[in-house]
Amino acid sequence: MRILLITDTHLAPEATPCTKNWLAAKAFARRSGSDLTIHLGDITFDGIDNEEQHDFALAACADWPTPLRFIPGNHDVGDNPPGPGVAASQPLDQKELSRYCDMFGNDYWSFDAGGWLVIALDAQLLGSDTPAEAAQWRWLDAQLDGSRGRPIVLLLHKPLFAEDPQEATPHIRYVPKAPRLLLLQRLAKVDLRLVLSGHTHQYLDRVIDGVRHIWVPSAAFFIPDGAQERIGEKVVALGVLDLDGAGHSFDLVCPEGMTQWSGSHPILSEMAAHSRSLNGAPPAHASGGNGGAGDK
Repeated sequence: MRILLITDTHLAPEATPCTKNWLAAKAFARRSGSDLTIHLGDITFDGIDNEEQHDFALAACADWPTPLRFIPGNHDVGDNPPGPGVAASQPLDQKELSRYCDMFGNDYWSFDAGGWLVIALDAQLLGSDTPAEAAQWRWLDAQLDGSRGRPIVLLLHKPLFAEDPQEATPHIRYVPKAPRLLLLQRLAKVDLRLVLSGHTHQYLDRVIDGVRHIWVPSAAFFIPDGAQERIGEKVVALGVLDLDGAGHSFDLVCPEGMTQWSGSHPILSEMAAHSRSLNGAPPAHASGGNGGAGDK
C-alpha cells in the first residue's frame, strides 16, 4: 500500500503561498500512484480562531485525487498543555474539536494496510485531562489488544520527544512527558516499527530504541532559523510511505511546483502577527532574527 503523507498545510483564504503548494501537492498525488493520502494535522493556518478557514480547507479537499484522512493539529482544534502547571497558549477547544470531527472525520482511527496496523492518535488530547482523552486511551487499548502481532505504524501531529523519551522539560513541540510515558508503556507490548509526525516544519529521520521516528516537514513553509532552532532539515516537502508485508520504505519528495516558502514571506508574517495559535510564539514582528511564522 502506498500512502502519501502531507502535513502543516496551513490553508486559509489569505494564505496564498500555502494554497499554491497545496495545488502542487494535489498534482503530485494524482500521478504518485498513492492509494491514500493522510494529513498529519494543522490543516488550517488559524482555524481555532477562524472557523471560515476550516470551510476553506474542506472545500480545497473536495476534489483530492485519492481517499483522504486527517488527524487534527493545534492550529485546528487548540493545544494540550506542554507540561504540569504550564498552560497552552491556545487551549484545546472541545467545541472546535467536535466541529472538526463533523467536517474531517474522527480525530483518531486505525486501519489495516498490507499486513500492518496503522494507528492515528489525536496528540492534542494527550495530557488534556478530558473525557475525550480518557476515551482515546480506552480505544487505543482495544486496538493494541487486537493487534495480533502485526507491525504497527503510529501517526500523530506532534513528535513524541526530541532525543530521549525521559525528557522532562515542557515544550510545545512534543507530547508531554506523563502521557508520553503512558503511551510508550502501552506500545512496548506490541511490535511498534514506525512513528510519523508533523508539527515541527522540519524533516528528521532516525531510529531510537529500535523504532524509526520520522518528522514529516510542512508542505506549506519552513520556519526561519531566527524564529526556530534547527534540529533537522528545513525543507518544504511531502512523504511517501510504502507498506508491504513486514517491510516499509519512506521517501521525501519535493514535487514540481512546490515552492520552498519561508515563514518570513510577507503574507505569512502578517497573518502570524495576528494569530494566537502559534504555540505561544511572539508575533512575527517581535520574534527576532528573520521573523515570520514562529517556533514549534
